[in-house]
Amino acid sequence: MQIKTTELPGIGKRYSFKTAEDEQVTVVLHHNGSREIYHFEKDEEDDPDLTFTLTDEEARQLGTILLGVDYQPVADDRVELFLKTVRIEWLRVDQESCIANQKIIDTKLRTRTGSTIIGIQRGEKMIGSPDVNEVIMPGDLLMVIGNRDQTKNLENLCKA
Repeated sequence: MQIKTTELPGIGKRYSFKTAEDEQVTVVLHHNGSREIYHFEKDEEDDPDLTFTLTDEEARQLGTILLGVDYQPVADDRVELFLKTVRIEWLRVDQESCIANQKIIDTKLRTRTGSTIIGIQRGEKMIGSPDVNEVIMPGDLLMVIGNRDQTKNLENLCKA
């Protein structure tokens, strides 16, 4: 599939592609994070037959569904191997946790547990791929990746 990207000055970016059914889909990603999605049954049509707008949060939620984060409908060998060996978990950092109020780099989590923090939800704020100098705060929800034992070890540190 080929995706055509167009800068929209003062607005954001437009992404357009054709589906396997030769239908046209266009997504406009606004600077404020909202997304407008347009569907055209035929490429040459001027008016979409379907259009809707998503907030940034709604678009990200839909994105995780489309990526198959929660559910993998196709039993591909690579997906099965990945799911058997790697887990993505959400772990809450308790007030009394030994990693609370420390920079990620100072906790040496990768060395201690083998797992890696790939995201932090702090209240309404989402920090994707956090910098190693990011401070882990009590109440943070950590998105971590590793095998079962690795994520369990980190979970224990979040509670200790």
